[in-house]
Amino acid sequence: MRWLSGSHRAGFIGLALLKVFASRFSRAEKLTMAGLLVLIVLALGGLAIWREQVGVERPLPGGVFVEGVIGKPQIINPLYARANTVEDDLVKLIFAGLVKTNPSREFIPDLAESWEVQNKGKTYVFKLRENLKWQDGEKLDADDVVFTIQVMQNEAYTGPYRTDWLSVTATAVDDRTVKIDLPDPSTFFLAKTTIGIIPSHLFALLPVAGIGEPTNNTAPIGAGPYQFSQTSGQEAISLEPNQYYYAGAPLIDKIVFVSFDSEKELLTALANGNITAGGFSGAISAEDLLLPSLHQYIYPLPQYRAVFFNQFGENKAIIADVDVRQALAYATNKEKIIKEVVGGNAEIVNSPILSGFWGNLPDVKTYNYDLGAAANVLTKAGWKDTDNDKVLEKNKQRLAFTVTFKDDKTNALMADILKEGWQAIGAEVNLNPVNSNDLINTIIRPRNYEVLIFGQSLGADSDPYAYWHSSQTADPGLALSLMYDKDIDNPLEMARLSSDLGRAISYYHSFQNAFAKTVPAILLYRPNYTYLVDAKVKGTTESINISSTPDRFTNIEKWYIRSRKTLQ
Repeated sequence: MRWLSGSHRAGFIGLALLKVFASRFSRAEKLTMAGLLVLIVLALGGLAIWREQVGVERPLPGGVFVEGVIGKPQIINPLYARANTVEDDLVKLIFAGLVKTNPSREFIPDLAESWEVQNKGKTYVFKLRENLKWQDGEKLDADDVVFTIQVMQNEAYTGPYRTDWLSVTATAVDDRTVKIDLPDPSTFFLAKTTIGIIPSHLFALLPVAGIGEPTNNTAPIGAGPYQFSQTSGQEAISLEPNQYYYAGAPLIDKIVFVSFDSEKELLTALANGNITAGGFSGAISAEDLLLPSLHQYIYPLPQYRAVFFNQFGENKAIIADVDVRQALAYATNKEKIIKEVVGGNAEIVNSPILSGFWGNLPDVKTYNYDLGAAANVLTKAGWKDTDNDKVLEKNKQRLAFTVTFKDDKTNALMADILKEGWQAIGAEVNLNPVNSNDLINTIIRPRNYEVLIFGQSLGADSDPYAYWHSSQTADPGLALSLMYDKDIDNPLEMARLSSDLGRAISYYHSFQNAFAKTVPAILLYRPNYTYLVDAKVKGTTESINISSTPDRFTNIEKWYIRSRKTLQ
């Protein structure tokens, strides 16, 4: 006997049923039933179309998100990660702080469910969420928070945050309560508490100097929405949802960071569909921005490129003259710099407190490009070209100075444009390009310059004290315009000590007015960060005031790739 296979048996049975159907019904009945079948199919199809049109999109777990980045991470640790790098991106996703910022840059709970400000702004008490866990399942409590702060206070700590925490006292009141005492009130202290907490059960037995070693951070454990999964050679790092995340596991199943050597390579991969998203600090062609498969988000970065003046240097007779600085400000063509240096991918800056930051003064005095106004300022101040050599003099002092900058194409072009404008009003401008290492060690740290082209990143903290107060002018301080001006120092001091945000903002307005009057620096532009994302990714938002490039991942736990339409 020959047995029929399953498929043959099914076919045989189907044929037999069809013969029965054909024999039992009349032709009219069969036509009626066929018509009903067609109507049913059409109804079901129409229902599906209607559901797509009027239904509600419901996000579903799943999908792979591939992020293209420039460079490779060195240390995936929040206490050591370099700002605005791929390791900073990874830290944003893997770790969590006491608080975080929402898209409007307001502070909201993260690991801490609440906090209180006591003792007239000198004490902060944080209450941690219940049942917090690290990504390895271990308990996360107040001791981890205190441990993290004490690491940054240790003299063996070599990361960038020691000065932020050096003078505070952190105490674990109980498992869920952390008390932090400050020597003085600080309006913007909460910005410092966004830093990621590290696990004491993994690092406590290491010497502090070893916590930042790359070998001790190859498989980081945090408490953020995503956890480290694996590394694929030197080119890719994979993350997966943190099942212990206090807000629940995020929707996207896998995030892969793929490294590229240049933004050009990254853009090509994005245009070809090889990656899901990528960020760009440089200019992007209009054609690339119009790719229909991509969503474009442009975020002004919290940083600026500026010209800093050393009023204490050997050439202080020139640099310390406020009329000279005002004239140079008028003779600075910011629009040309933005167009020719960064391809238009930036916005003009006129205030050291950027738009979108607390305390920004929108109507502060500006020095729009005006060579006539610049010449008038110098003429009224007594500067004249007495020997017809196209360089002005005053009290036998020539209007001459040296501009120092990093030796690269971008800064060289910027310096040439500055020189062009300044020479047009009678200044002798000497350009001094210096390699990156020497710029930091022999120029900036010893403050060995007359005029410096450099950039500063502000981060989440709106407090400009560290960048402009005279007490911060010596290394390792961040103030690069060397000066002493009580009209600048005093409001910065008062704002920092104020526990009232409204009063602090009024002090910042006074600071900005004094800054505009005395021109301790010429602020040039604020670069834009362009983020391109595959249109299949939903839940992203453009309305984010970012304090650093990793902030593009704000609310990433709500992003999704898979979804379906359902009726209410």
